[in-house]
Amino acid sequence: MVQGQNAIRFNARDPTGRVWEFKLCTRNHGRYRKPVIRGDWLDYVREKGLTVNDSIILTMVEDAENGVSYNIRVEPNTELAI
Repeated sequence: MVQGQNAIRFNARDPTGRVWEFKLCTRNHGRYRKPVIRGDWLDYVREKGLTVNDSIILTMVEDAENGVSYNIRVEPNTELAI
């Protein structure tokens, strides 16, 4: 993010080819200034059926012709039950 800004918009393509528009924000108020993802995030979570302990893999792809793009995929919880 550029200094003085608290948000940046970016698109990410999932494995089905769908493009999601996300907004990465830093909280302006409160004790914790953690990053927050907004935009299509809740729709993405619902559509993909994300649950606790699932991981999101966000990959930046640099292409001389097209510039920078992002891919997103879900890595389901792989904890083993003993």
